Order: sequence, then C-alpha cells, then structure tokens
Amino acid sequence: MSEKEIREDLLPEAARELDAMALVAEEAAERILTAVEKIDELREGMTEAVSAAVGEAIVEIFEACGFQDLTGQRLGRIHKTLDGVADRVEAVLSHTGHGHGDPSSGTKRNRDKHPENVEKSGSEPFSEEGLLNGPQLPSDAKTQEEIDALMDQLNK
Repeated sequence: MSEKEIREDLLPEAARELDAMALVAEEAAERILTAVEKIDELREGMTEAVSAAVGEAIVEIFEACGFQDLTGQRLGRIHKTLDGVADRVEAVLSHTGHGHGDPSSGTKRNRDKHPENVEKSGSEPFSEEGLLNGPQLPSDAKTQEEIDALMDQLNK
C-alpha cells in the first residue's frame, strides 16, 4: 500500500468506520433505554414483589447503558489518534519529497466496484473479497428499493 493510499484512503476510511460505530452504539443505547422506559411504565400493574424485582433490573440496564458514553469517548480518542497519524504521514511524505506521488498499482481495499479495479480484473465489479470486509457504512448501504429491485430480478 502506498503512502498516498494510506493518507487518502485507509485513514479516512478508518475514521468513517469509527463514526459509523459510534452512531450504531448511540442508536442501540437509545432503543434500549426507550424499551426500558416502556417496561418501567408497566410496573404499575404488577404486584409489589414483581415490581421491585423489575425495578432493580431496570436500574441495572440503565447503568449498563453507560457503555454508549464510554464507547463514544474512546472512539473519539481513537479518531484523534488517527488524525495525528495522518498528520505525521503527511509530514514524512512532505519531508521525503513523496507528498503527492502516483497511486500504487495495487487493488484498493474494499473497493471492488471501483472502475479501475473492474478494468484490471476484466470481470464483473463484484468479488467475494468485497464481501469479507464486515458491515458496510450507512452511506454505502443499498436502499430498500434497490434491494427489492434486485430480488425482483432474481425471481424472474
């Protein structure tokens, strides 16, 4: 992997993945807390002993949801570290005279649909390698309409 790919592809991609992780954690915590609040409202119709037990469990769930805040803080620190690494890579490249060199001829990670890679492979723009990179970023996700259209094509 070239220095330019590290600076322009790898580090920004890592930052986007971190942002996506923080968003997923935040959304999950919000859904959990909303569900627990609904359960708490139902305690009124419970016997005193059951209501007390459910109340204790609710407190434990609320305390456990602190993971979201800690996760956000840690992801923020990692994000700052990545920014620092990007700055240092840029400084090293500038110092060595490789500040804006040509991109390497290697295939871009997680970019199987990139026209350059399709042209190199001479095949369709999808490969198994592109499926092995874990969850996609929300901005790269297919819409429900696109998925429905694909399913309709497969069912013909």
